[in-house]
Amino acid sequence: MLKAIAITGPTASGKTAISLALAKSLSAEIISCDSMQIYKGMDIGTAKATPKEREEAPHHMIDFISPTEDYSAEEYRSAALKVAGEITARGALPLFVGGTGLYVDALMRAPMTAVPESSREYRDAAMEKIKDESDVIALWERLRSVDPESAEAIHRNNVRRVIRALEIYDKTGKTKSHFDKMSRLKSPDIEIGMITLDFHDRDTLYARVDSRVDEMIKEGLVDEVRRLYDSGLLIDGSTASQAIGYKEMLLYIKGESTLSEAVELIKLSTRRYAKRQLTWFRHEVGAYRLFVDREDGSLRSKDGLISESISYANQFLKEFSSNEG
Repeated sequence: MLKAIAITGPTASGKTAISLALAKSLSAEIISCDSMQIYKGMDIGTAKATPKEREEAPHHMIDFISPTEDYSAEEYRSAALKVAGEITARGALPLFVGGTGLYVDALMRAPMTAVPESSREYRDAAMEKIKDESDVIALWERLRSVDPESAEAIHRNNVRRVIRALEIYDKTGKTKSHFDKMSRLKSPDIEIGMITLDFHDRDTLYARVDSRVDEMIKEGLVDEVRRLYDSGLLIDGSTASQAIGYKEMLLYIKGESTLSEAVELIKLSTRRYAKRQLTWFRHEVGAYRLFVDREDGSLRSKDGLISESISYANQFLKEFSSNEG
């Protein structure tokens, strides 16, 4: 089984600085765990490590597909585990760094057969058959007959969710509850000691978010988005075009907002995303929560955070070796 360390947490929490120090201390190579850093040319808005920072430690899983392409969490899992294996074979330690919860979960959980994409045709066909309340009940009763666990969890009047559960069963022969259970199983391929950066005072994090957005504007985010858009790489409706910072800046570039309005939208969207990230990572069982601030909201020293991270990582690696032995 592979062993690795992960640094996760919300945007603007300081993951890069800590990861570079950990990489140096533990002879590690960094694997990005960010769903937008995979795209070529999207550098400033995704806060990729700078060329100078990449010289401090090898970086992987960044800059490898076009913004016109989509990329799933399962594709990420397969590729990232392959890279982790190659790093391990070189005698180095894989160090995952990023804040995309779906990617982190894909690594931590057992692999699973991909759940089929929701089909509008299937949903519309099912909806057309519903004429009255009796049809709603009959639909739910069918779900109960094939997947009683999902039926128990989904109210019969929540027709869309009932239809989705039936669609999964009809397309795979397996129930939604089966896939739900599979997604909670621990990965048999890798053991990860996860350090999650957290905040006592959410306003402290929000202030860091706002400051980072201002810095991105100074670094040339407007020109970066314009260049990608003019090159036809930010296609309407694509995953990349919906990335925070790019979606809002496109409004300005298209003349649909002022620059100041776009900047404020980016800050608002990023703060909301950071809040969701905090909630997501607080539910990760077994993660070591490393608070960036004190209870009064004042920031801890970077050296203190790095020292605590190294201490936890060494303890995890020691326990992993004992269990393997």
